[in-house]
Amino acid sequence: MPTKTINHHIIISDEEQCMIVNALAFFEQFFQKHSWATSEVVQEWQDVADDTNLSLVDALATKIATSN
Repeated sequence: MPTKTINHHIIISDEEQCMIVNALAFFEQFFQKHSWATSEVVQEWQDVADDTNLSLVDALATKIATSN
């Protein structure tokens, strides 16, 4: 059965775009490239987390999940 493509459009701020890009990059690095060095990966990303308004992450996830 072919996969159906559904396009979603969301309006995001520059800060939200940065959070999305960083989250995807971390996910990819954590689970693909360096799964053998998880504590090292987390330490590398600590500065990014410190500079991110983490209280907005849940709201951003909801915005993406409920987009049309």
